[in-house]
Amino acid sequence: MNRMKRAAFWTEQYRRHIGKMVGVCYRYVADWDVAEDLAQDAFLTAMEKADSYHAFGSFEGWLKKIAVNQALMYLRDQAKMVEWDEAKHGQEVEEDEEDDKGLSQAQFTKEELTEAIGKLPVKQRTVFNLFAVEHCSHSEIARALGISVANSKVLLTRARAELQQRLKVMAMRRDRCEE
Repeated sequence: MNRMKRAAFWTEQYRRHIGKMVGVCYRYVADWDVAEDLAQDAFLTAMEKADSYHAFGSFEGWLKKIAVNQALMYLRDQAKMVEWDEAKHGQEVEEDEEDDKGLSQAQFTKEELTEAIGKLPVKQRTVFNLFAVEHCSHSEIARALGISVANSKVLLTRARAELQQRLKVMAMRRDRCEE
C-alpha cells in the first residue's frame, strides 16, 4: 500500500473507531482525558504493528485488544495497581448469587452503568471489565495481571457486590425523584 493510501486508510479507521476506543479505555481508567490519550496511543501502536493484523478477526476487535492493553499498561506504569495481597485474598471464593431483587427490573442507562463501574476501586474495576466486558477467563485475567486465579475471583465477587450496592442506591434515588 502506498503512502497516500495508507494515510487515507488510517484516517478513515481513526474517524470510525476513535470514540469506541476512548470508551474502552475509559472503562479501565475512569478519566476521560487519560482515556483519550490512551486511545490515541492505541492507534499509534496499531499503525506501528499493522503487519501483525492478518484479517483473521475483525479490525475493530484487533484495535480494541490494543486499547485494552494500553489501558492495562497505563495502570501498571502509574502504580495504581498496588501489590496484590495474595496472603490476605488468596483463598478460593465461591461466586455466590446475591439477592438482587429490585435490580433485575430496574433499567439503567449506559451512562449510569459506566459511572457506577468507573467508581469501583481500580483492581476491582479492572478485573470486572476483563471478565464481564472482554470475556476473559479467570486464568487469563490472572496471567494478564500477575495475580492468582483465586484473587481474580475474589476481586470479581467484590466488584459485583459493590456494583450491585451502587446500583441499588441509584435506583432508590431515582424512585424518590419520581415520587
